[in-house]
Amino acid sequence: MIAIKNLLFQPLTFQLAGGGQGLHLNPRERKVISRENLSAEIETAAKRGLVSLTEEAKPPEDPPKAVESPKNKSKTEPKGDGTPTPRRRKRR
Repeated sequence: MIAIKNLLFQPLTFQLAGGGQGLHLNPRERKVISRENLSAEIETAAKRGLVSLTEEAKPPEDPPKAVESPKNKSKTEPKGDGTPTPRRRKRR
């Protein structure tokens, strides 16, 4: 699998090898395609610096879940004796 990232701030369209399908990349968008679909047009665009091609490792089956922070977390930290101290705000 090959990851293609559009490095420009404008959309790009490429023809894929074998099958007559196209690939549309929005500005700064990243898509993954198989190596068999990599066309000479995409390789030329990579040489010119329009897109970035990187070898993509096989994606993990189950991505690790992010640890959620408590929603009602206090913005004050307790002192050593247990009384909370308010945080000071920066003046801007």
